[in-house]
Amino acid sequence: MNENEEAQISSLNSLLQKIVNEPSYSLTLISSNEYEDILRNTSSNSPKIKPLSLLILTKLFENAQKNKDSMELFKQNSSKFIIKWLNSTKKQEKLYGYSAFESLFQISNDIGSFILLKEGILEDIMDCIEFESEDVQIAITEIISVACSQKDCRALVAIHCQKYLTSLMSSKNQKLKTLAAVALTKILLDEKSSGDQQNNNKISVIDENETLLAGLFQNMVLDNDSETTARITAIEGLAYSSLKPAVKETIVYHPTLLKEIFKLVQDSEKTNNSLFYGVAVILANVTTYKKKLSQSEEQLLKLKKMSGESVKTDLDPINDDEYVINRTKQIMKSGVIRPLIIMSKNSSQAIRQLVAKIFLNLATDQSNRGAIVQQGGIKALIPLSTKNTKEVTEFASQALAKIAITMDPNLAFRGERSADLVRPFLSLCQGESELGQFEALMALTNLGSTDNDIRLRIYDAKGIPIIENLQFSDNTMIRRAATECLCNMMFCEPVYNMYSDPKTSSNKIKILVALSDVEDFETRRAASGALAILSTSPDVCNMIIDRPRGIEILKDLMSEESVEMQHRSVECFKNISKVSKEMSQRLVEAKVHENLTSLIKNCKTEPVVATAVETLQEIAKYGYLPKNDVK
Repeated sequence: MNENEEAQISSLNSLLQKIVNEPSYSLTLISSNEYEDILRNTSSNSPKIKPLSLLILTKLFENAQKNKDSMELFKQNSSKFIIKWLNSTKKQEKLYGYSAFESLFQISNDIGSFILLKEGILEDIMDCIEFESEDVQIAITEIISVACSQKDCRALVAIHCQKYLTSLMSSKNQKLKTLAAVALTKILLDEKSSGDQQNNNKISVIDENETLLAGLFQNMVLDNDSETTARITAIEGLAYSSLKPAVKETIVYHPTLLKEIFKLVQDSEKTNNSLFYGVAVILANVTTYKKKLSQSEEQLLKLKKMSGESVKTDLDPINDDEYVINRTKQIMKSGVIRPLIIMSKNSSQAIRQLVAKIFLNLATDQSNRGAIVQQGGIKALIPLSTKNTKEVTEFASQALAKIAITMDPNLAFRGERSADLVRPFLSLCQGESELGQFEALMALTNLGSTDNDIRLRIYDAKGIPIIENLQFSDNTMIRRAATECLCNMMFCEPVYNMYSDPKTSSNKIKILVALSDVEDFETRRAASGALAILSTSPDVCNMIIDRPRGIEILKDLMSEESVEMQHRSVECFKNISKVSKEMSQRLVEAKVHENLTSLIKNCKTEPVVATAVETLQEIAKYGYLPKNDVK
C-alpha cells in the first residue's frame, strides 16, 4: 500500500466517523466536491477504498431517507455526476460513471431507477454502445442486468436493449454473454408472467429461450476456468431461471451442479452478497411448496370459477408436494446445510430471510429433520429465530418447532438451547399463521415435558396467557394443542398455584370443565387431565363441583370406553371425596357411587379400579353408603 492510498483510506475513515456521529453532516457532504470523489472511488481496485466508499454511500443514503429534501438532493447530485461521466468522451470517466451507477443500484433500486428512467439516458447509451470498448460494454451490460431487477426499468430495457442483448448471446466474451443472458432471463420471465397467456406461440418461444439460457448458466457455473465473477453472474441468472418448474428439476438432479454451487459459497474468502443471494434464491425456489389455500380462499376460488371469471392456477405437477419432497431429499444429500450455516451469518436481512425459509422448507419433510440436527443446522436456526425481522424469526421458529415436535429435545437441543427456544415459540403462538401456532404449541408441550426448568421459563416469559388465548381459537387443532400444553404446565408449581387460587382462577377452571365436555377426544383428554392434577387442591375441587354441570361432566367421562378418561374422572372424584363430608354427600346425591360401583365391576384396568374403590371408601367414611356398595 502506497502513501497516497493510505492517505485516502484515512480520509474516508474520518468521513465515515463524522457521518455516523453527526448525521446532519451528510447534507453538507452530498453538496460538496468530496461527494464526487466518493462516487469515483467505487471503481477503485483497492480492496479497502472501494468497500469504504460503498459503506459511506450507504450511510449517506440511510441519513437522506429521514428527510424528503435530503433525499431529493442525494438523487439530484448523484445523477449530476454520473450523467457528466457517462457523457464524457474519455473511457476512464465513462467507467467511473457506470461503476457509481451500479453501486447506487445496489444501495437502492429507487436511486438507480431515478437515474436510468431520466428521459433519453438509456437511448443515448444504446446509440453509442457498439462503438464503445469492451470494458465499457461490460460495464453497460452490468447496469442493464442490475436494472432488470426493477419492474419499470425492465420494461424500458425490453424496449431499447433486447436486440443488443440477444446479439451478445453469440459473443466470444463469456462475461458479456453471461450478463446478457441474465438480463434476458429477467425480461423473458416478466413477459411470461404479464403477457397474454392465450398467445401459445409467444409463450412457447419464451419457454424455449428460458431453457436455453438456463443451460448456458449451468455450463458457466460448472466451468472452473471462468472468472469467479462470471460464475457468480451465472448463478444470478440461474436464480431467475429456477422459477421455471423444469429448471428446478434440472438443477437438483444434475450430478455436480449443486456441489459446485455449494463449493463457491464455502470457498468464498469473504462475504459475497451477490453470490449468497443468488444461491439462496435458487434453494428457496427448488424447495418451496405450493401454497395451501385456506377454506375461505378455496370458497372464493369456487365462486370465481362459477361466475366465469378467469382464475390463474398452478397446474404443473412438478410444483406438487411429491416433487418438492424429493427435491429437498436430493439437496440434503448434496450437503446443503453447511452452505446454509455460512449464509445465515450474512448481515443482509434478505439473505437471512431466504435461508430461514429454506430451513423451514427442508424441515417440512420429517425425514430431513434428523440430518438437519446432525449437520449443525440448529446452530444457525436459533440465532435466526431471535433479533431479526418478523419474517426471518417466524420462518426460523417454525422450522425449529417442526424439529422439536418429532425429535427428543434432549438430543436435538442440548444444554441451554432448549431454553432459548421458549420466546421464539411463544412469539410464533402470537403470529398470524394457524399452522405456526399449532406447531409452536406442540413444540412447547414437547419441550416442557422433559424439563421443569423449561416450564418455569414459559411461565416467566408470561406464556400462560398466550397459550390460554389460543384455547378460544376456532381451529380445533389449535384449541386442542393449547389445552394439551396447559395440561403439561400444571406440573409447574407457579402455574398450579395460579389455577388453584379461587380469587383469580374461577374462569380458568370453568373453561377446563367446559373443554372436558367437547366433542374432540384429545381436547377432552387434555382438559380432564389438567383437572385431575389440579383436583389435589381442595379449592379446585370446590370450583369444579360448583359448576352447574361439573359433576355430570365427570360422570360422563367415567362412562366413556377410554381407560384414560375413566382414570381422570375417578381421580377427580377421589380428591373431591377427601375434601369434606359435605363434598361426599353431594357426590352421593348425584349418584356418583353407582357409577363407581358399575366401573369396578366392568373395568379390567387395575389402577382405575383401585382408585374407584378408594373413592367409595372415602365416601363411606361419612356413613352415606350401604356396606354392600363399599364391598
